[in-house]
Amino acid sequence: MVHIANCYPSIKYTDEKGVEQTQIMNKYFLMYEEDMQGRSKEDILEERKWRNWADSVYVHTLSPNIYRTISEAVDSFQYFDKVGEWERNFTAWERYMVIYVGALAMWLIAKRLQKRHNIKNDARRSLYEESDHWMSSIKKQNNGQFMGGEKPNLADLAVYGVLSSIEGCQAFQDLDENSKIIKDWYRKIQQDLTH
Repeated sequence: MVHIANCYPSIKYTDEKGVEQTQIMNKYFLMYEEDMQGRSKEDILEERKWRNWADSVYVHTLSPNIYRTISEAVDSFQYFDKVGEWERNFTAWERYMVIYVGALAMWLIAKRLQKRHNIKNDARRSLYEESDHWMSSIKKQNNGQFMGGEKPNLADLAVYGVLSSIEGCQAFQDLDENSKIIKDWYRKIQQDLTH
């Protein structure tokens, strides 16, 4: 395990705001012991590019969408309460405080994140466009149903992870109705992962 950890060194630096940050230098790199398991260098670089995109672009479309309005923010927190089984860990008043105060706070924070990450005023439009960008790139990349071809690769898993985090939210339902990513890709990868 130490050998693997040594392949992913971290560096500490101070950002432009004076806050100390830690970054893992090779987090998108795959370390192969001997060969690349029949994969081309271009294939590996393309997968790395899309894993980075999932973390640096796609994930930033989520908060402005699931906390777009106060009502949606409350609905999102109620969904998190349900799937997180908060009732097992918190009293009713603590849960309600987290849901309503947290929803208000995240609604405000989402507005700042929307500006910081250049999300359109209509945040849904950014989510739909990035989702369609992913789908069109899969089609351009290969004839398979995934970025990895006939089987999902790590880029597919990264994007799936981003989307699965909002599956019970209104933004996910709207994405299902306004983009092909859910019908044509998400459900297929979900099925592939469960079999």
